[in-house]
Amino acid sequence: MAETIVKCVLEKLFDVAVKELLLIHGIDEQVEKVRRDLERIQAFLKDADKKHITDERQKHWVKEVRDVAHLIEDVIDTFLLEVPSKSTGSTGIRKAMKKFIKKTEKLPAVRKLADEINEIQKRMEEIKASRETFGINNLGEGTGVITLPVRPPVIPDIDPNVVGFKKDLDHVANLLLDETVKRRYVISIWGVGGLGKTTLAHKVYNREDVKMQFELRIWIDISQKFELIDILRKIGEQLGQPNNDGSLSKLHQSLRGKKYLIVLDDVWTNDLWTQIGEALPEENNGSRVLLSTRSFNVAKHADPACDPYELGLLTKELSLELLLKRALPCQDPTKIANCGLSDIIDQFVHKCNGLPIALVLLGSLLAMKPLNYATWSKVLQTMSWFADGNKIIGTSYEDLPFGLKSCFMYFAAFPEDYDIEAITLLRMWIAEGFIPKEDKRTLEETAESFLEDLVQRSLVQVTSRSADGSIEYCRIHDLLRDLALQKAKEDDFLIVYSHPDDQHNLCMARRVAVHNSDCDELVMSKNLRTLLCFGTKCMPNCSKQRMLKLVSIERLPRAMEINLKKFEGLTQLRYLDLGNYIRENRSWGEMIGNMKFLQTVSTMGGNHQLRLSGHKALRHVTGFQVELHSSAKLPNLQTLVGVQMRWESWEAPYVPNLRTFQLTRSFSSCETADAFLSTLENLISLSLNSLNTCLSFNGKLDMRDFPFYQNLQSLTLISDSKKLIDTPIDMPPHLTYLSLWKLKFRQDIMPALEKLQYLKQLWLNGIDTNEKMCCSAKGFSQLELLSIRGNDSLKDWEIEEGAMPILRKLVIRLSRNFCVPQGLRYLTNLQELEWLEWSNDPQRANEIRNLCKHVPSVFIR
Repeated sequence: MAETIVKCVLEKLFDVAVKELLLIHGIDEQVEKVRRDLERIQAFLKDADKKHITDERQKHWVKEVRDVAHLIEDVIDTFLLEVPSKSTGSTGIRKAMKKFIKKTEKLPAVRKLADEINEIQKRMEEIKASRETFGINNLGEGTGVITLPVRPPVIPDIDPNVVGFKKDLDHVANLLLDETVKRRYVISIWGVGGLGKTTLAHKVYNREDVKMQFELRIWIDISQKFELIDILRKIGEQLGQPNNDGSLSKLHQSLRGKKYLIVLDDVWTNDLWTQIGEALPEENNGSRVLLSTRSFNVAKHADPACDPYELGLLTKELSLELLLKRALPCQDPTKIANCGLSDIIDQFVHKCNGLPIALVLLGSLLAMKPLNYATWSKVLQTMSWFADGNKIIGTSYEDLPFGLKSCFMYFAAFPEDYDIEAITLLRMWIAEGFIPKEDKRTLEETAESFLEDLVQRSLVQVTSRSADGSIEYCRIHDLLRDLALQKAKEDDFLIVYSHPDDQHNLCMARRVAVHNSDCDELVMSKNLRTLLCFGTKCMPNCSKQRMLKLVSIERLPRAMEINLKKFEGLTQLRYLDLGNYIRENRSWGEMIGNMKFLQTVSTMGGNHQLRLSGHKALRHVTGFQVELHSSAKLPNLQTLVGVQMRWESWEAPYVPNLRTFQLTRSFSSCETADAFLSTLENLISLSLNSLNTCLSFNGKLDMRDFPFYQNLQSLTLISDSKKLIDTPIDMPPHLTYLSLWKLKFRQDIMPALEKLQYLKQLWLNGIDTNEKMCCSAKGFSQLELLSIRGNDSLKDWEIEEGAMPILRKLVIRLSRNFCVPQGLRYLTNLQELEWLEWSNDPQRANEIRNLCKHVPSVFIR
């Protein structure tokens, strides 16, 4: 999208350090003229986008704008690389500036930049002159305003397939549970994309009667370009064999003699079943395979003796019901008649043609529009924007504000059926420059609102949410990923490399995503800005791509040796994530010290020493042994996760905006810990490991004296100390997540914890307390998950009626002496009970089941 690169270039030209450097070399006036022209063109691009241009001449004009914006970015970035960095140290010292100008005004880089800017100005004049010829009119010349997403109304999380699926659900479940058929056979669900085949399979897979029927249940997502060894390893992981080498014979051996259910979701070719089918034992014990596919031939090939089940389109009546549930989630559907919208609704339903994904997307789009004839009629008229494929999917994309289109296209970089960690995605968006600054909000908060907006529009699916309600993992439907890929290709936004035939596309690419291919020897564009690698077997050599801003390497072989020479010279880097356990390398500090713009740096483990001092741009650090000097100034640092702090000074470093702090080793003393924690006013997540003999909080877990007391939402405390903690304890009042490990208390801590009115998740692991624990009526009013494990001293747990009124999941793993709490019958909203029983006593198991007849899922082992 041309507007995105124009916005990024404008932000670069507004940067104070860049403007000063250009001023020093006397090129500021030339560049300022280019900047003003770009601001005007940005307004024209808004007009072009709102008209959803289809004219080839207009498309060519937009491409010209994109090309010249890329050229400006390349020219400026090359200049910044070639000009000595000491030039930016002349701020405010005019005499030094003049002296420096005389020394550097004849630098080749300066002359080259001046010549290139002159050429760019000529191209800009040509672009401006051709604007009227192409019918692209100005809407607000020179405003330079960035369009932000409109804050969407909160739409309840509606399952798109709750409408019209009961018959399908019962039919498939009955096939799975049919005990008259003992042989292993394959049940195939087939139909076009967007019908809800995956959701139907999930619903069947998670039914309680299905869970009880099978000893083993395994779910595997398949993609168009699958690797058999990866699929076998995933199966091994679900079988509790994380080191599985992907052997078909080992899989056969693991499943032999067991009644299993294996789901293969979204199978594209016959090859998969041909390869994997032989490894699945064919015993007469009622084992089943559930397969979903878009191809009838694939469905029939898997088991010719079993007729595939075709998932059909929704009827007109069911289509109307689903559309209105999404478009008017909190309103009375009869309002449509009062607004005169019945005819328009009928036309919407007709255009969706019974396809659930189209109905959900359209309903989400309409939910953000005023409920009136003029607005909905306009939506109907513009549904012809996307001529190929499903029109509704294209319309949902075209309706996005400028700021969201780049964010949506970015999903094309991730592999099919990939669960994306939200926090990683948001940090990538920020490093790419997609997220604008807003008053009183961090970039991360704005990015999170962008992602929530895409979710509300049904363009992104939430896989899981954290205790505070924020998105943890998300993914995108295959049809929407296809759209993102198409748009990314049209706008030269991103190239996905997954096959040697794609090599020729890399020479001009600015963003490259490598999927399951070696990328060490790939010849990429010298102007490459982003490199994302998934499933590569070696570390790419990035040293020649000096313009790189973002590098992310995922799924590397475990404990791979990192050759840091491959990252030398990447002074423009904003984001570096090596995403795996790597062998110790002690040169990180020096390398990262030269990356002045670095915002995020991350690994998943190791003893990598990293000294931080004046990294002003740094925002997030994960997985390092960090040494913070007392004089360190890190004004933008928000995250220190998995770190091992090392410093002896009593004076704490300057990290005023730290929000997430996870310590894996203790401070040198309680005083050091208190000194540091007392400076963290904005902390919302805290994790302290190995508290040793000193608990920092005066040995009482009283945190009222810390400045983050009112703000903290997540707290994890782990201790190896044998020292008893006095009660009562005082926890931050706004906690939503609390995890306590190996702490020893003099008395029952439940009376103190149950007063935390916002607490949603509580994990008690290896806690020593007295023999009895009590949860009183009205206690834990918001608790949704409770896990109690390894509390060997606990024998009795009293649960009063009215306690934990909305608890949905309970996990218990306690000693043989623990009595079954009779109050389990009061947990009326409990959906899942996982009881890890030591005694293997059938009578005890029956007692638990009788108390929990109201619980849909009870798992005892």
